[in-house]
Amino acid sequence: MLEPVAQLLILQNTDQRLDEVIQALRALPEEKNSCEQALINADRKLASIYSKSQEIEKEIKKIEGLIDLKRTQIGRYRIQQMETRKNDEYAAFNKEIGLAQEVITQWEDQQLGLMEQSELLKPDMERATEVHAIEHKRLHAILATFDGRSKNLLARQEELQEARPPLTLPIDEEILDRYERLFKSKNGLAVAPIEHGVCTGCHMQMTMQTILSAKAEKEIITCSQCGRYLYTEED
Repeated sequence: MLEPVAQLLILQNTDQRLDEVIQALRALPEEKNSCEQALINADRKLASIYSKSQEIEKEIKKIEGLIDLKRTQIGRYRIQQMETRKNDEYAAFNKEIGLAQEVITQWEDQQLGLMEQSELLKPDMERATEVHAIEHKRLHAILATFDGRSKNLLARQEELQEARPPLTLPIDEEILDRYERLFKSKNGLAVAPIEHGVCTGCHMQMTMQTILSAKAEKEIITCSQCGRYLYTEED
């Protein structure tokens, strides 16, 4: 392989690894935020189920209070009924008692339905609590890794940044300048191999002259389509 191309490949490998580290560092805050949001969502989901259960229990107690009030009212009607000597008043109290008992029956039916809902909700609450605990443990374990990952990535970034300058020294300034522009504009692939007669950077078919020139390794060859530096590993 032509020496300048070999030097560019070494530099490209370092730059690609450095770029990967930088991208990983940039992604960390969003990844951490996503993890924290997942924790919030897990808490909300569990709270929603418990809230529904609490609402049902609250409604059961509310109906229970109404039933007690209605029974107290019936008790007063019975006392007044016993004290009256008028048949029409006695009949009126009897009617009111009957109506009140009908209302109590309706409320008791509602209360029974709510109790059934509460019982049906219990298995869901148990499952949700188990899932919540597992999810919390998993997410907290992930969150615990972020500081260490950040430190490791920063250390790796510094290491690669320090290793890069010596790699650029033997490379011609004009070639290096073109390489750096290509690396930025071609998604980190400024130097690409020719495989089966095709530039692996832009996937265009190379002319036979370009292929033979690359194999001859007498001069630096570039792709006429994408401008990348080319080399060949084919026999």
